[in-house]
Amino acid sequence: AQAVANADGSVTVSWSAPTEGTVTSYVILATREGQPRHAISGRLEPNPTSYTVDSSELIPGASYTFQVGPLNVHTHGPPSAASAAVVVATADAAQPDGGAPAPGRPGAAQAVANADGSVTVSWSAPTEGTVTSYVILATREGQPRHAISGRLEPNPTSYTVDSSELIPGASYTFQVGPLNVHTHGP
Repeated sequence: AQAVANADGSVTVSWSAPTEGTVTSYVILATREGQPRHAISGRLEPNPTSYTVDSSELIPGASYTFQVGPLNVHTHGPPSAASAAVVVATADAAQPDGGAPAPGRPGAAQAVANADGSVTVSWSAPTEGTVTSYVILATREGQPRHAISGRLEPNPTSYTVDSSELIPGASYTFQVGPLNVHTHGP
C-alpha cells in the first residue's frame, strides 16, 4: 500500500490488486503510532484501488501506516505490506494531545440467526467514554476475526449482517468494537 497525506488532513491510500485469488472487496487498516491496527473503512468495491480516509477519522499531526486487506465472500486474505508512515496534516501544526479517551466496552453482543440466513447482532452502549461509531467483528469457526461491517452510527445498537456476508451452515461468533474519532475501545 502507498499512502499520501493531503493538505486537508485526509490521507489517500492506493494499492495494486493481488495477482492470486478472487477479491470481492477491500478494507483499509490504519495503525496510529503506538496504537493497535484497526479497520478505518467499511468494505470497499474492488475498483478503484484507492481510497481517501477522511480527516475526521484521523488525528492531525499523528503518524499513521496503512494496509489493505483483501476479502471475498468466504474469507479474507493477508493484508498488504504497511505503507510508509505519513503524518496527517494539521491546520496549525499543533501536535495532538492524545485525543479523547478510548470508549468503554459495550455490553455483550447478542446474535440471533434469522430465517433468511442473516444474523442480527445487538448490544448495549458502553457506560464510559464517547462512542462515535461501532464496527461488527465476525469470527467464523477456524478462521481469523474480521470486520464484517463498516463504521455504524452509534444508534441504534443493533445491526443485521446480510446473508450474502455469511456462509450458510457455518458457525460464527460476533463482537462489537466501539470507536471514536481518536481511537477504539475494547
